[in-house]
Amino acid sequence: MNEDGPLVTQAYVCKAKGEPFALQDITLPPMKATTVQLDIVYCGLCHTDIHMRDNDWGISNYPMVAGHEGVGKIRKIGSSVANIKVGDMVGITWIRDSCRCCDPCLAGRENICVEGYQGTFLSSAAGPWGKDPYNAHGGCFSKIMRIEERFAIKIPEGIPPEVACPLICGGGTVFESVCDYVESGTRVGVASIGGLGTAAIKFCKSFGAHVTALSRSDAKKEKCLAIGADEYYACLGNAEKMLALGGKFDVIIDTSPANADVAPYMSMLKFNGTYCRVGIPTAKDMDFTYQYIPLIFTQKKIAGSIVTGTRRMKRMMELTLNEVNKFKNDPEEWNAKIVKFDKINEIMDELQEGKNTTNYRYIFEW
Repeated sequence: MNEDGPLVTQAYVCKAKGEPFALQDITLPPMKATTVQLDIVYCGLCHTDIHMRDNDWGISNYPMVAGHEGVGKIRKIGSSVANIKVGDMVGITWIRDSCRCCDPCLAGRENICVEGYQGTFLSSAAGPWGKDPYNAHGGCFSKIMRIEERFAIKIPEGIPPEVACPLICGGGTVFESVCDYVESGTRVGVASIGGLGTAAIKFCKSFGAHVTALSRSDAKKEKCLAIGADEYYACLGNAEKMLALGGKFDVIIDTSPANADVAPYMSMLKFNGTYCRVGIPTAKDMDFTYQYIPLIFTQKKIAGSIVTGTRRMKRMMELTLNEVNKFKNDPEEWNAKIVKFDKINEIMDELQEGKNTTNYRYIFEW
């Protein structure tokens, strides 16, 4: 028997748009000299997995093995693997591969690969981000994965799974924008306080920024201040309250997945400020408008940011290890919940319906 040949394992598979995930056998591709094989131990649930299940962005292929916040133990390595050994704990992100030879890839910024990175479980519907048919066996909702060594990120000892899993996607998503736009003394507004927003507050503080949490009500005020926010305003969705904060921020990182009028956010920026959007609305509500005159004469910028590459992912893990208590000690109501994988459909529906009122993050365990 060739142990490096195709491998049958089990995974939770979504067979068609909106259908529940069902445990079934799948076949992984053969090992290559540059790949590693790992047993998935934990996998965080990202709202993206729900969007992909329901094809909210129009980029899903089925059958689908979702999941891109995986933590697992290495069981086998290819003959050319140099930096990972059997027994290492690694994280699997939103990116499975890239061209590896363009300037961004050479700099470890595969998230902006000029050829388009290969999403961990994306296929043809995702265009340049789904060149290979990985939708059938790609994601971390599988008991076993095979992936290129480069995209298996070592998890330092001392970072527990309840911290590591949410950072692998959500943390990396906001860390990318923090690296691009935030430095010591930057005045940052973090809009929409959920899993992404809380991570953004913490990373901005680690970079020495003055951080203001922006939300719709005062319900999250005390908890945001407890995790490091310097100020808190319940203003979102109220144009008058947002206008009252005119010219306050160098940067606004907007983590909301809902579309909204950009103008009130732009009014809160200083001249030459940046509105950075990381939350993705549904495909049917993607458009926004803004006038050129205020954009040009104030030199303000509207930017987007998507996940992060291997270099910054490793930097993020090192920073997290050095400040691990900051990421472990959330208010009790915001702690991650670890649940068995067989609860996957129940938990996804609970998150989609907004019933997760006592926590922001779920982690599945085999």
